[in-house]
Amino acid sequence: MPAILTLSRKAAAALCLATLALSACGGTAPQSVSASRTIGSSFDDKSIQLGLNRDLNRAFPTFFSQMGTEVREGRVLLVGTVASPEQRLEASKVAWQIRGVRDVVNELQVANRQNFVNYISDARISNQLRVRLLTAKNVGATNFDIETVNGTVYILGIARNKAELEHVAYLAATVAGVQKVVSHALLADDPRRLNRPKHASATTYE
Repeated sequence: MPAILTLSRKAAAALCLATLALSACGGTAPQSVSASRTIGSSFDDKSIQLGLNRDLNRAFPTFFSQMGTEVREGRVLLVGTVASPEQRLEASKVAWQIRGVRDVVNELQVANRQNFVNYISDARISNQLRVRLLTAKNVGATNFDIETVNGTVYILGIARNKAELEHVAYLAATVAGVQKVVSHALLADDPRRLNRPKHASATTYE
């Protein structure tokens, strides 16, 4: 059982994904849109995430089992649980030291470590939402990154317009088990896509 309890967030998600994929509708996924990342920016984000995960793993022994990261156009999203406010602050410091990072959205929760049941529940929520995005009309699924922690869904990405932004939040809020939706997605014409924001902002749906 101890080996199961240390299952990583990514592994838990993969465990649920195979089952959920079988139930997905036969719709056609939307084509790439202007809000999508270029090949260059996508490569930069991958480099940032690799460096970020490496450094966070050095700073936090429980990183792979308790924390998750997403990167979109240099904006870093940190999710998961830490034991203290000091650790939460330390994670932000680690993220800001990575070359290419333009903004850090710290959504780490100061809480007890998640157990296996919570992992599976959160993974199911994230994967059901991904399936919904892939099969939804007028949604560029590849423009959004999803993480779920203790029933709270966090969204990072780029929406082509306000209608798409709100629809993605609605799809998330109506997945069984979701307690709250926090969207850090930006509109395609948001100036923060080009300039480093002074403060991160989010829209919360409950």
